[in-house]
Amino acid sequence: MAAESVQSMYGQDHRMNSSQAEVLPAPDWRARVDRALAWLCRGLMAVFFREVRVQGFERVPQGVPLLLVANHHNSLIDPLLVLAHLDAHPRFLAKSTLWDLPVMRRLLDLGGVIPVYRRQDDGVDTTQNQETFSRCHEELARGGAVALFPEGISHDAPHLAPVKTGAARIVLEAEQRFGPLGAVIIPVGLTFDDKGTFRSRALVRIGEPIPVDTWRARFTGADDEAAREVVRELTEEVRAGLAGVTLNYPSHEDARAIERASEVLASEERELPARMALDEAFALRQGFIDALTALHDRFPERVDALRQRLAHYDEELERLRLRDDQVASRYPAFETAAYVAGSASLLLFWLPLAFVGTVLHFVPYRLCGVVARFMKTEDLPATMKLFAGFFLFPITWLLLFAATWASAGFGWGLLILLVAPLTGWFAMLFHERHEHFWDEVDSYFSLKLRPRAAARLRRDREWLRNELRELARHLRR
Repeated sequence: MAAESVQSMYGQDHRMNSSQAEVLPAPDWRARVDRALAWLCRGLMAVFFREVRVQGFERVPQGVPLLLVANHHNSLIDPLLVLAHLDAHPRFLAKSTLWDLPVMRRLLDLGGVIPVYRRQDDGVDTTQNQETFSRCHEELARGGAVALFPEGISHDAPHLAPVKTGAARIVLEAEQRFGPLGAVIIPVGLTFDDKGTFRSRALVRIGEPIPVDTWRARFTGADDEAAREVVRELTEEVRAGLAGVTLNYPSHEDARAIERASEVLASEERELPARMALDEAFALRQGFIDALTALHDRFPERVDALRQRLAHYDEELERLRLRDDQVASRYPAFETAAYVAGSASLLLFWLPLAFVGTVLHFVPYRLCGVVARFMKTEDLPATMKLFAGFFLFPITWLLLFAATWASAGFGWGLLILLVAPLTGWFAMLFHERHEHFWDEVDSYFSLKLRPRAAARLRRDREWLRNELRELARHLRR
């Protein structure tokens, strides 16, 4: 759901007319639909992601108009995460061409999504953006929320794309027309550990609110040039707010090195492998990003050598199909045996339902993967998997119901309709746990059967930890 900048929708000098026109309240059914959609999005996100953590929820103020701004890396997954985990029920902006798809049009209208008419889309009348922005202003004037992605595009860059002026213009023009409203801008950072992978992890970080009052006072009644300057300043504030809740690496190579360095520094020797929580990893990586330039300026040769050792260590982990936390583990006999016994018992307990669920859902699950493989950019596979599953799995359940009703009667058909989703859930959990279990078993034997390679990895890891700690001490001086 890519929102475009206001500046690109109509001219640079556009200023909304100041008017105190009455804003009609939202219809009664709207709140009920919003709550239902939020619950649906929570369900979809709970299925697609193994874990979603939310930080800073207490920062979202209540009872004031909100403009939510988020980074945009994962196509339609991004707005679903915002809808699922913030209770603001915002109106999103989306490119108008999405309304050309009949099924999508109904879903967008049901969600109260506001179309944006972009100049780069063929056959689009950009003058309709006057209505688009009037709707945004009126939603804020009602005390509601509007959400957009001020980068303007969904992308795979390791850092924020340039932030457009759209967010600043929307909120300032709403304040000019209907204010003072006391509107607040909320930066929302979306971070994924593997965004295109089913049952991966996501982190939603809510930044410090940005009150608009100071800029509103300067914007209202200002001439065009002064107003543009206010918009630029507020846009920079929005960019800084988003930078505080996102990871902004200089390059993909730096991202890889920093991610590995944070794992090495955070994970001391342990009994059994355990991956770092995504919020903990975020804090460490953000700290490394901030320190990287300063360290390189002071110790260029040491930092370059560290990068090379990190890259070599990373290549060895990839070659042996190991994770850093596995290399750092001692694997004592009792704890290892307890893990194997517990995991095997749980898998055996889940096996009957998981087997039924796998058989019933094999075809739609594979079709979701086939659809995702046709996507040419990395920000689309997760979206296509989710939306393909949203339609394919319910269709499968209805076909099973119809076939069972025809062959065994309505009662058995209804039973299948109720049981099929449950077996699918158990199948998902079973395969997730099964994959994790065998990954750990494979890693254990990879280390035990290659003692020299394991010893070499542990020596490399210890050197990296010592060098990282030494550089950190120099930085604190």
